[in-house]
Amino acid sequence: MRQERLITVFGGTGFLGSRIVARLLQGGCRVRVAARHPDRKPDLLRNDRSEACRADLHEPATLTAALKGADGAVNATSLYVEKGDLTYHAVHVDAAARLAALARHAGVRAFVQMSGIGADPDAQDSYVRARGEGERAVRAAHPEAVIARSAVMFGEGDALLSTIRDILRRSPVYPLFGAGDTRLQPAWVDDVAEAVARLLKPGARATPHELAGADIVTYRQLVERVAEATGSRARTVPVPFALWQPLAGLAEHLPGAPLTRAQVALMRIDNVASGSMPGMSVLGIAPRGMTEQVERRAGTEDGSEEQV
Repeated sequence: MRQERLITVFGGTGFLGSRIVARLLQGGCRVRVAARHPDRKPDLLRNDRSEACRADLHEPATLTAALKGADGAVNATSLYVEKGDLTYHAVHVDAAARLAALARHAGVRAFVQMSGIGADPDAQDSYVRARGEGERAVRAAHPEAVIARSAVMFGEGDALLSTIRDILRRSPVYPLFGAGDTRLQPAWVDDVAEAVARLLKPGARATPHELAGADIVTYRQLVERVAEATGSRARTVPVPFALWQPLAGLAEHLPGAPLTRAQVALMRIDNVASGSMPGMSVLGIAPRGMTEQVERRAGTEDGSEEQV
């Protein structure tokens, strides 16, 4: 009888990573949860097919140990606030390429690198540029790697709907990013996790995929939907991006960094699938829309995204 496949999920305790771990376990895989603090999600380790492994993207020896014996791996780590040596380039380019190279050397053919829609190696913003450069560096280090470009995600414990909800509850006005015209195609985090699980299967196409949701809305429309679901009467107010950047710079120094310059940069560009890459439908997934999820979750969510 063939032994179950072992998949190592780097960043396996994060918002997306923990969902990927859960989905892989449901699918019968053995999973190694690799993170700097793997014990932060004890529920994931109560399964007899899961194990914990400390791993740090800047410590190659820990990455090698985490990859030992693995049939596949996912890099679901990320960084939204630079601090000291932890720069966007160091994490999204150098460390990602290092991990991909080590995976290839270890014979791990199924490798998925999480990225984001809009990643661009020629972008002016350092965060968006690093994500694009990271995609290129990973493919150079591991030609069989699959780049999974996710749209902004929503779900229990997200950093999207919960933030909108909290501001609507606490303030009579809601400050929009610019005029609120940026288009979004939010993906339900469990759909993204399912897509990643399918991309790890033997025979998956080693080509970039865009993982987006069913609905395309402007940021203003999204805020209005959450306001309606929560019964908020807050008034939306456009705020120029020129003001958001310095505000985000200050917010990055607050506990939990409620707003970052990387988030502001992402809100300057549409976060919508281009249609030029395979997506959810190619993987046999019918992505869920936002309306039902907004109504169900907007009034109850609270959580945050894990970073590197």
